[in-house]
Amino acid sequence: MQIESLQRRWIVVLLAALLAACSGGGSAPATVSISGTGGTTGTNPGGTTVASTPSTPTPSAGFTALVLKARPAQFSGNQRCPPFLDYGTPSLGTDFLCRTGFAIGHDPRSRTPLWVIERIGLGSLNGGVARTDNFRADPDLLPGRRAELEDYSGSGYDRGHMAPAGNLTWSNQAMVESFYLSNIAPQNPALNRGAWARLEENIRNWVLERNDLVIITGPVFGMQDDVIGRSPVRVPQAFFKVVFDPVRREAVAFVYPNADPAINDLAAYRVPLDQLELTTGLALLSTRQ
Repeated sequence: MQIESLQRRWIVVLLAALLAACSGGGSAPATVSISGTGGTTGTNPGGTTVASTPSTPTPSAGFTALVLKARPAQFSGNQRCPPFLDYGTPSLGTDFLCRTGFAIGHDPRSRTPLWVIERIGLGSLNGGVARTDNFRADPDLLPGRRAELEDYSGSGYDRGHMAPAGNLTWSNQAMVESFYLSNIAPQNPALNRGAWARLEENIRNWVLERNDLVIITGPVFGMQDDVIGRSPVRVPQAFFKVVFDPVRREAVAFVYPNADPAINDLAAYRVPLDQLELTTGLALLSTRQ
């Protein structure tokens, strides 16, 4: 019990250090120079271009400019899943799943995604597909390597989306796939229905402002985490989101503890991308220099 207490204290200190690393308590980080001719505008997953005027969106803030390089050759095999992997694959050696609206690196040990990548534009937000709430085990993963519905039953945790259903109203198939448990991790209900939902809403507002965004989402695990269910499914200590503007070549990253953080304080949970990579072991936006 003493060792477990020390390990939990370690992850709390680590998360606190990540959050404390935010520049100036929420001020925008410094901008670096850009090389090259600018970003590439990818095709909208919805396949449509929609003119839309934002009502009163929450302005995007804290984006830091990045210098990008050519994509390494080892990522070329994943070109079968465009446009989600145009800026690299966060990790190899996972169960790779290419979906209609996102790509997943799924970990059969934690039975959660390690990362999920979306690319959304204006056409992604103007569909009429209704939320299904039809959660199910991923049919493309073998039993024993995936979460099952009964793992979450009575656990006290929500089935938290990594690629949110609200981003996928443009496609019936994308909506169905968003409820596969390969896109889900155990999430504190207060976080899932509060601060996390607000962050997702803000990102959709930023799409209205910036037109095209790449989003990487995933869990942050500790040295020893709780588990739920018989499978079992590992419970993250926190969750991250990286939002990248491929046209302006700017990015911002957030880490939210798997608890009940303040809803409206985005700046308090903004973290440096490099430190997030060190914490998760992922190569996020790995084509940057």
